[in-house]
Amino acid sequence: MNHNRIADNQFVQVTPFKTRRIVHTDKLMMAVWDFSDGPWSTPEPYHSHPHDQVVYLSEGGVDFFIEDESFRLGPGDMIAVPGNRPHTIRLLTPTVRLIDTWTPLREEFL
Repeated sequence: MNHNRIADNQFVQVTPFKTRRIVHTDKLMMAVWDFSDGPWSTPEPYHSHPHDQVVYLSEGGVDFFIEDESFRLGPGDMIAVPGNRPHTIRLLTPTVRLIDTWTPLREEFL
């Protein structure tokens, strides 16, 4: 089992305006994403993965899209995405912090 604290994890600069930190066990992963380039006029491209995902919006506002449905999320809102369902976001505020959890692990993030 992997024992770590998210505060100990280094930031990964995914893009100039998006960072990620992760923590995980052998079967569960959490990531904190910080965005600083909103609001966006259009969503990111859709993506999907076999992992079940739960999203918690800690700060800011987003439109969250799962296939052809859209959901307006604010601080404290959560949404679940079953594996293999296309989904994406559009930032509504200048900064956003999302907290994602997945099972099983997203090996590509390790």
